[in-house]
Amino acid sequence: MKRMIVAVMSGVVGVLALSSCHGPQVKMGEQRIVERMPNQEPSWKMKSEFEEKDKLYFQGAVTGVSDMALGIRQARAEGEKKVAERIKSKIRTEFGSAIEGQNIDNNLGAYVKDVIAKVSENVEISGISQKEQYVEKVQESTGYGVKYLYNAYVLLELPRTDYQEARRKVLEGAINQVHQAQNAKAEETLKEVQQRLMQ
Repeated sequence: MKRMIVAVMSGVVGVLALSSCHGPQVKMGEQRIVERMPNQEPSWKMKSEFEEKDKLYFQGAVTGVSDMALGIRQARAEGEKKVAERIKSKIRTEFGSAIEGQNIDNNLGAYVKDVIAKVSENVEISGISQKEQYVEKVQESTGYGVKYLYNAYVLLELPRTDYQEARRKVLEGAINQVHQAQNAKAEETLKEVQQRLMQ
């Protein structure tokens, strides 16, 4: 009986040893791209945002999703969210620089920047369009074989004129807010900023 158990165990160990030496080893969770749509990876895939001529471009991306169409929709939503955040940030930075260049009182400057930040939170940005999309089909090794996932990327385009319109709305909203608060110095400061930015 002992010899039989030893023989069976030796056989199992031998089969395991042979199977571990046979063929390439694939690690569980290992991924590789098996298809690209379109075939060529676009240059913008590695750029979060960039500007060209009179357009602003933003990339939206989502990785590791099981449904390609859902991945594209999620990537677009991520891109639109990024556009809104970056445009608000860009507007605040531009206004902040313009205000600092006027050598105004620190308290007044802080108040005006605060008003701009609040107004910019509610600005609507129109003119966003999807210029391109790119999808990678990824094969992932699992304990029971392979599964397929998708990495989706979209390139969104915003004309500079639409950005300038959003900036104008923020400035007008800020001027209205300080006017209603009857803060003449802040209103004067914002009107000076408006003239500088519109040149």
